[in-house]
Amino acid sequence: MCPQGLVKSANQVLVHGDPLKIECEIGAAATAAKMLPGIVVILDNADDTVKECGAKALTWVGILCGKPDQLEATAYAVGDQAMVIVGECFAKLTLLAGENVTRGDRLVTAADGKVAKLAVGAMGAQGTVIGEAWTSSNVTVDAEIIMHWHPCLGPAAAS
Repeated sequence: MCPQGLVKSANQVLVHGDPLKIECEIGAAATAAKMLPGIVVILDNADDTVKECGAKALTWVGILCGKPDQLEATAYAVGDQAMVIVGECFAKLTLLAGENVTRGDRLVTAADGKVAKLAVGAMGAQGTVIGEAWTSSNVTVDAEIIMHWHPCLGPAAAS
């Protein structure tokens, strides 16, 4: 019998779905220690290269997958090849420490490729919505949550 709902795997970023994926290279501007599976990445300077996403990003590429033969805690080095999830799915990402999210809360990017709850503010000033929390969390440290990843290309500013 299958478990009800979605289950976070100990060593997998993808929780459920068959999303589009693309192979990229960890870019020269990436911070190697921060290039961990489950972070949100953006394009680096060269084509098909990525680096960790910053807070309140208006652009995004996808979610960095883990190396098939490595533990999830193993960071990529600059120049490594990496699979990146770009399509809609349920995935395990890192919620920024101190964020209080409830299922259904909209999420945006936070520093170092983590995610945070969309704050009240001018449209576009909080970054592009990248999906919704599927699990709740209210802890003072970084936490792994399941989110429904489906970035939207909303307006960059109120119109």
